[in-house]
Amino acid sequence: MKPYELQIICESLHLRTKDSWEQSRLIAYLIAQTNSKKKLKPTDVIKFPWENDKSETQATKQNKPLTLEDVEQIKLLALQREKKLKEQGII
Repeated sequence: MKPYELQIICESLHLRTKDSWEQSRLIAYLIAQTNSKKKLKPTDVIKFPWENDKSETQATKQNKPLTLEDVEQIKLLALQREKKLKEQGII
């Protein structure tokens, strides 16, 4: 694995539990809706960080060519995150 690939992995770690969080929110929403006279949305119960990053994910989906500075910055961030994850015993 190359260091710049680690950034993608680190940014996606929360997705491993995303389904169970969505399921928990749906259950909480159903309980809240049955006890409320007001019309609710699931996001009224809890809003997740990955729902706030829609503009950021759209920007990353655009195919922008990376400059050498971007690659070096990504490598540096990957090495820092790798060190932090090793200290925490995750990897």
